[in-house]
Amino acid sequence: MTEPLRTPTIPESLISSRLLMLQSKRLILASLERRFRKQPLESLRTRVDLTRRETVHAHERYCRSLLTWGTADTPHYWPVAYGRLVDTADRLSSKLRGVAGDLPYPDRYQAATEVEMLEALAERWRQSIRTSITAVA
Repeated sequence: MTEPLRTPTIPESLISSRLLMLQSKRLILASLERRFRKQPLESLRTRVDLTRRETVHAHERYCRSLLTWGTADTPHYWPVAYGRLVDTADRLSSKLRGVAGDLPYPDRYQAATEVEMLEALAERWRQSIRTSITAVA
């Protein structure tokens, strides 16, 4: 006997639609890039650049939706969550590195230590991303 299909919730539908939009943008981008490699016209370059930006935005919207409405029970949640942590750690360590030279010596040492710690955390999170992606595949 077959069970009736479960209707997806609104958050699941939103996440799914954002994923479909992202996948569509990626396919369009790949096609445009292939055409541009064969025929490097300026008009194609413009379309590739625009589509690349749209793809980045679609990826950001998908990640934001997954982190906002998704649950940790889904396999796609963790790579996105760890990715967000890595991005944040990278931005913070860059900012700290940028201001460290302007700080007095004791503060400079502390900032360098914090940068080192953030980079170690980011590397562990990258490893967690690889592990969670392997688990999904």
